[in-house]
Amino acid sequence: MSDVAVVALFAKLRWKMLRGVLASDGAQKWAVAVGVIGSALVGAVAAAIVFVAGRTSDNLDTVFVAVTAAAVLIVMMIGVIAGVTQPVDPRVLATEPMTERQLGIGLLAASAAGPPGLSAMLFGVGLLAGAVGGLASVVPALLATLAILATLLLVSRTTINTLGLLSTRHPRVGQLVVGVSSLAFYAAFQVIPRAISGLDDTEQDRLAGGLVFTPMGQLGRALAMVRDQPVMSLVHTAIGAAWLVPMLWLFTWTTRSLVTSVKGANTTRAATRERRHPIRAMARRMCGSDVVGTIAWRGVLTRFRTPRTALETFTGVGVGLAIVLVPALTGREAGAGAVLVGGAVQLAVLFMAGNSFGSDGPAMANELLTGVDPGVLVRAKARSVIVSASPIAIVGPLIAATITSEWSYLPAGFAVGIGGLFAGAGAAMVQSSIVPIAIPDSDNPLASGDSGKGWFAALLLAVVLLALAILTLPIALALVWALDRESITLVSVFAFVALGAGLLVLHGGSALAAARWRGRGPELFAAIVPAR
Repeated sequence: MSDVAVVALFAKLRWKMLRGVLASDGAQKWAVAVGVIGSALVGAVAAAIVFVAGRTSDNLDTVFVAVTAAAVLIVMMIGVIAGVTQPVDPRVLATEPMTERQLGIGLLAASAAGPPGLSAMLFGVGLLAGAVGGLASVVPALLATLAILATLLLVSRTTINTLGLLSTRHPRVGQLVVGVSSLAFYAAFQVIPRAISGLDDTEQDRLAGGLVFTPMGQLGRALAMVRDQPVMSLVHTAIGAAWLVPMLWLFTWTTRSLVTSVKGANTTRAATRERRHPIRAMARRMCGSDVVGTIAWRGVLTRFRTPRTALETFTGVGVGLAIVLVPALTGREAGAGAVLVGGAVQLAVLFMAGNSFGSDGPAMANELLTGVDPGVLVRAKARSVIVSASPIAIVGPLIAATITSEWSYLPAGFAVGIGGLFAGAGAAMVQSSIVPIAIPDSDNPLASGDSGKGWFAALLLAVVLLALAILTLPIALALVWALDRESITLVSVFAFVALGAGLLVLHGGSALAAARWRGRGPELFAAIVPAR
């Protein structure tokens, strides 16, 4: 079978999978539709920005070098943050009569043929249209653009393969890499654009001059030179594309290693680390000893079971504490941090627990098959979320009080934080019951039924946040009014009202999630069982 035939076969396979989901009923259908539309919108916006910059800028070298270098870094970080999933599971196809090279090419084709590939293709069109400036520049610009797109594809897939291999052989290291990378990306996204916008032309040229020595910098310079020096553009394209050969070899090697990798057994040192300690014992007691508590404790343990759940935990904590720190450091009003910690906890909980059912799918599926009532599972998941996220509700007000020296507002801060914790847990149950994303409970870090559902989950997260904001707006306004009057009594009263409202949202959200499970059990059951 030729390479062209392999590419066509895997591309057809990918789109058959997507069409199969679109032909089904329920949340998966809308998830794929939202994923395709979202990818097209992101690609179109990126293409428009690059096109306008290429046509209007007087310094094309700086523009294209910076754009190409930023693109590969963003793709790499998104590969880490998005988790170790592939559109086609290489282990399923490893037994097919094809060579390792054909398998690698096919996996690349399957990745490029999906919604992310559509986004990258539109971005490439924007690069090409922004760079060309005459008939002689078309071929050099096309070659440079193809080299950039091939680089983005290989970097993305190799990053995910490497993370999957690391997560299989060294799970804790993989989780640490995911968590640190996600927080670093979040911080860089906030800091780097502001820092670059503050640079003058000379400093921007100096920055581009340093990036030009990288492969992506060479490809960016090739695009910048296609109008005036097409021959030199071809030279820079050849230099920048030279690293595609080792990148392809690295992708093939990581794919082969991933197909044959198995999770190693725990060593004595690892077993020693699992000994009971005070925090673990306290968390276990908080879960309870009944049936709900037992399932809740398993949910607490799964917070660091996979890179994706570890990422959700790291991101939730980071976002929550960041939202507390910023107003506490900049707010001039007394107790401002204590007021905002409720919203911070809600957001953190939704980041951490928006996929509570999918993250524990195989075990939950077995319990459903044995006749466990869905209401029990929902209450258990809500309790596990509360236990896992409770440190934010305690640490957040303490940080705010320490920074603002408003210790008199600390009890109110605890009440608002715990109320936000309860409300976030209830909302997370609703979100997870609408769009659960299966995460594999196996040695295969790439086995996943996820097919474009991330976009739908993000859209649903925005809807849930909006609903929470509407529900809690009256209490938030009342707290702000009480703060303006500097009345500790009124703040405390409204804070405990917020606590009660959080309990109502928790019970209401849990009831809605349980009702959805009872009404659409087979569909949700299929959604939480990962593809093998």
